[in-house]
Amino acid sequence: MPAAFVIVLVVTLLVLGLVLLFLWRLRSIAARVGSFQCALRTGARWVPGIASYTREALVWYDVVSLSRHPRHVWDRDDLVILERSVRPGPVRDGVVVEARCTHHAQPVEIAAAPAAFDGLAAWLEAAPPGARSSSVI
Repeated sequence: MPAAFVIVLVVTLLVLGLVLLFLWRLRSIAARVGSFQCALRTGARWVPGIASYTREALVWYDVVSLSRHPRHVWDRDDLVILERSVRPGPVRDGVVVEARCTHHAQPVEIAAAPAAFDGLAAWLEAAPPGARSSSVI
């Protein structure tokens, strides 16, 4: 019986440690300046994530992950918003902006709150001198 108790205790502590690591990671990514909730379409489904602006790129982190590294990095100079549409959001009276973009001629579809999308468009338009100026259509 004591051996079973030790095994259960160790497994419980490992699970608790993983949950704490997951929550710490999520909090540290979401607390960065320029971070916002952003879903990414992969195939037929939307994957929740957190996007964050850096000086030269938009980085996207998968919410359900323990990795500290972004899953996608889109260079600021090569990310182009082609079109946007407003859809009803998951919360009552809320809306979500879905944007069809390209990065190096590869399609990228993202969804975010209107204020977050406005911030993304402004960030792309405010690229430093010498960068491509037609990032938002």
